Amino acid sequence: MKSFFSAILGFNSNDRKACEGVLGTVKAYYGCVEAQGRGTLHCHLMVWLEGGLDPNEIKERICDANDTPDPGAQYDVPSSTHHPCAVRGIAIDAAIEGQHTDLDRQKDLHNLVKACQIHRHNATCFKYWKGPPAPRECRFDLGEDNFCGTSYFDDESDEICLKCLNGMVNNFNKTILEAVRCNMDIKFIGSGASAKAILYYITDYITKSQLKAHVAYAALDLARRKLSEYDPEDDELTLRAKELIRKSAHAMISHQELSAQQVSSYLLDFGDHYTSHQFQNLFWTSFEKYFEEMLPGFRCARLTILKTIT
Repeated sequence: MKSFFSAILGFNSNDRKACEGVLGTVKAYYGCVEAQGRGTLHCHLMVWLEGGLDPNEIKERICDANDTPDPGAQYDVPSSTHHPCAVRGIAIDAAIEGQHTDLDRQKDLHNLVKACQIHRHNATCFKYWKGPPAPRECRFDLGEDNFCGTSYFDDESDEICLKCLNGMVNNFNKTILEAVRCNMDIKFIGSGASAKAILYYITDYITKSQLKAHVAYAALDLARRKLSEYDPEDDELTLRAKELIRKSAHAMISHQELSAQQVSSYLLDFGDHYTSHQFQNLFWTSFEKYFEEMLPGFRCARLTILKTIT
């Protein structure tokens, strides 16, 4: 990941200096590492870029973008005979020196997309489906019906509808995909109500954390000590309830699943998140209590505002 930040994004984490990378000049980033059901680690990352194009420039560039069709079977590249993730891509220097052509890189990109970016529906896609008569739709918004022949600007909704020739392909950045050579997903966040919604969703998603082992065992130890305290007034029903709670706590801790990749990552001190900046913890309960003590009318005013809003 550190190589990705420095080589792809152009951000030096040591001195927090940024040069222009694949996505532009990076001002900040924050991401957390998560494990899939199969144990594979992946990172959810938010990147803040310096500056940006205005809506008219975005519209012009998107509508004028050209496709890169498959050059054909006559272009034989390493990813044509081996799995694209297991071989190196076509080096830019080699293409410049005439050892490979731009069409070779184009062929390699198409092999990568077919191997890594084509979505295949499974039970996870429809886990929120409530059954008929509700439509059975993939929760990732991927499907064969998502076809759009050309990019265009919708005057009624003021949205840019991107060209999509295959609704089963995840969004990707060509340069990043050629470099990392694995599955990726990317989405540009501009402005407007939809941007605020997705910004909230991603922020909430990447900041969620699993229960740390030391926190879980500390809570378990506290529960054990509290439940082990003898009280002569406890009747048989109370004792049975304490025993049930104790067994439930042990079961919750002992049934946590950690993949081999997660264990190795923690042992090697790789961490479970990456950030370009340092943050201070804000203990909201103490913060709110302090305000209530310093400003007696603060709580009343807050309740009035909430009542007015609801």
